[in-house]
Amino acid sequence: MLKNYLKLAFRNLVKDKFYSLINILGLTIGVTCGMLLFLYVVDELSYDRYHDKASRIYRIVSYIREPDKVNKWVSTQPPLVKTLKQDYPFVENYARFFPNGRMAFRQGERRFYEEDIFSVDSTVFDVFTYKFIEGNGTALHQPGSIVLTKRVAERFFGKSPALGQVLQTNDSTSYKVTGVIEDVPKNSHFTFNGLISLNSFQRNADGWGGFYINSYLLLSKNADLNKLEAGFPGLYEKYMSGIFKRMGIHITYQMQPLTRIHLHSKFDGESNGDIGYVYTFSAVAFFMLLIASINYMNLATAQSARRAKEVGLRKVMGSLKGALVRQFLTESILITLISLVISLILVALLLPFFNNVAGKAISYMQLLSPQFVLIGLAVVVFTGLVSGSYPAFYLSSFEPASVLKGTFKARGGGFFRKALVVTQFSISLIMLICTWIVYQQLNYMRNKDMGYDREQVLTIDYQDGQPKDKYNALRKALLDNPNIQSVATASAPVSNIGGRVIFTVESNAGMKEMAFKPTAIDHDYLNTMGMKLIAGRNFSNDLPADTANSVLINEAAMKRMNWKEPIGKKIMLGTVPADGKNPPPTAHVAGVVRDFHQQSLYNPIEPLIMIYRRGNGVIHVKIKTQNTAETIAFINQKWQQTYPDKLFEYRFLDQDFETAYHADELRGKICTTFSALTILIACLGLFGLATFTTEQRVKEIGVRKVLGGSAASVVLLLSKDFTRLVLFSFPIAIPVAWFAMDKWLQSFPYKANMSVWIFIASCVATLLICWLTVIYQSLKAALANPVKSLRSE
Repeated sequence: MLKNYLKLAFRNLVKDKFYSLINILGLTIGVTCGMLLFLYVVDELSYDRYHDKASRIYRIVSYIREPDKVNKWVSTQPPLVKTLKQDYPFVENYARFFPNGRMAFRQGERRFYEEDIFSVDSTVFDVFTYKFIEGNGTALHQPGSIVLTKRVAERFFGKSPALGQVLQTNDSTSYKVTGVIEDVPKNSHFTFNGLISLNSFQRNADGWGGFYINSYLLLSKNADLNKLEAGFPGLYEKYMSGIFKRMGIHITYQMQPLTRIHLHSKFDGESNGDIGYVYTFSAVAFFMLLIASINYMNLATAQSARRAKEVGLRKVMGSLKGALVRQFLTESILITLISLVISLILVALLLPFFNNVAGKAISYMQLLSPQFVLIGLAVVVFTGLVSGSYPAFYLSSFEPASVLKGTFKARGGGFFRKALVVTQFSISLIMLICTWIVYQQLNYMRNKDMGYDREQVLTIDYQDGQPKDKYNALRKALLDNPNIQSVATASAPVSNIGGRVIFTVESNAGMKEMAFKPTAIDHDYLNTMGMKLIAGRNFSNDLPADTANSVLINEAAMKRMNWKEPIGKKIMLGTVPADGKNPPPTAHVAGVVRDFHQQSLYNPIEPLIMIYRRGNGVIHVKIKTQNTAETIAFINQKWQQTYPDKLFEYRFLDQDFETAYHADELRGKICTTFSALTILIACLGLFGLATFTTEQRVKEIGVRKVLGGSAASVVLLLSKDFTRLVLFSFPIAIPVAWFAMDKWLQSFPYKANMSVWIFIASCVATLLICWLTVIYQSLKAALANPVKSLRSE
């Protein structure tokens, strides 16, 4: 029986080649896109799940509550997890990561800078799962040991064994390579290139005042998480109240499951995924399959008159309704299977391109995973049944007597087809509007005034505490070049000023201890970065006392302190000891800098205190637009003359800016691509429906032309029904799109307003696409010779 169903289904496919091609093409595009989006979603949901104990690992994050604000940090104090392990038996182990950032290494004559080097506890490999190529889990038990990733080890040592080799930093500190691990998978909430034994450093591991360690706990299977979190207030009272209570600061913590960090964690200075995009892309995949299924339903019901005699004859010959339903479902499943096979080939071919666009590293092996096989089968069943269900029950319900008498007239399908077309274009219009607003927001962030000039500014990081006196010589040499406008130093790149420090600040109620972001700058900094003073003066090279007596603040700090006249206000550069002895130096506000963004636009502008220091760790060089290559070569030459044993590495400030929005740029490209393909699928169905409608009305068109009807009137006649359907989609799509994007925009501290013109332009574009889709068939029918359509009458 099944063989007979398949044979009949194949014959019908071949018989109606044009409509079969439209259905297969639409389903192929829908299934291909759905599978690619499924791979994206699965990858997003797989973050950190490769660790054997992932379900029992938690990260601790800190909530620092000041009287007027709450700071949320992913870092904690060093002794926190050690104390928790001592106090709670169900805490099996812990691991702490201290970020060293970018480090310079030497190995013989080879010198390299490496990003993302962390100092960690030796227990890190007992908590997390990393595959060792050389060495084992005891690799960091000894001081002075370092574990490298495969990529870094090969960079230093090529194919030679790295175990036992020694690396040196510029300050002559030596680290022995005690292990090499596979590169950290991309589906990790953070990655690293090297791990140094934490006991290699003499740090205050018992201090509760500083937040600079990322802390992780491994809990036992029967751990009571509520009991652990209930004990956090007691930790504050026991260890921290003596430090923070007098400042009005309260500390508490939150436990984050490791597997939820990537999609659910939104903390200061952290770049993660967003569960909203997972929901969005899942919905897009579903809607693409749904629109492709709607195409099949539309065309199948539209062709009901063609299949009516077939159904009537088969019923007269004894076919039951159930057998007819199975026959039509077999046809739809066969089309879906053909589309699936083509889609699998396309997915394999497009995977490298998709990885590049989406910023993923999805391997071909994932196409053979049980998950992917199951989703393929689910697509066949879902799409085959959804697309074939209504036509199957609709066509099998025809009465054989009226069909064979010639009195049959299809009923009920017209309204349903119109509803499906409205649904298709509502979904397409929603996606078009949403994509447009996403790009408007990205463009807004890309072009918003950051409060400083990021164009043509080179950033060079000092390494290992370069001598300050040499900086003055370097600066003088650089300024001899007419293409170099100015040179300045700061303690951190302008695009990534992080961390907070307690200052004692003059308030309306006296001196008060409060947390502010600090940064150190020199007297050339404001000019180099194009920052503006709104009050007071800049630091002066002619006033060495500015290093202790003066500070600059930003507008946000002035507003936080509610200062009407900020110039001259006192700020003590630190906290006053409890015994009152040896207080920190007292500086006065010398000037107020117009607010500038210290991080990306995902973070609000925070109150900032700028301290005067010369020869800081980051150099900013402002150059002219002409002769850029020659200017960089000149800077390199002067750097090598000043620091002959140091590597010269630089980056442009605007590159840091672009990196901050890279992930959203990629998601925007995905949205744009799949929105366009969704509209294409809808248009394929509309084209097929327009073709069929035109064929059904060819004699009516011939009569109209014979009676004097113009080609324009015929085109208008055939287009107006489809135009009406698209217009019906507008009041459905616009509120849905507005609600969805308004909610999405709420996650941005700085956002563009949703312009009414986006909605108008999207509706006009959708209408134009509809007209372009149907106009070919309309013109073809309007220009045809009416004699050919009427000669059989």
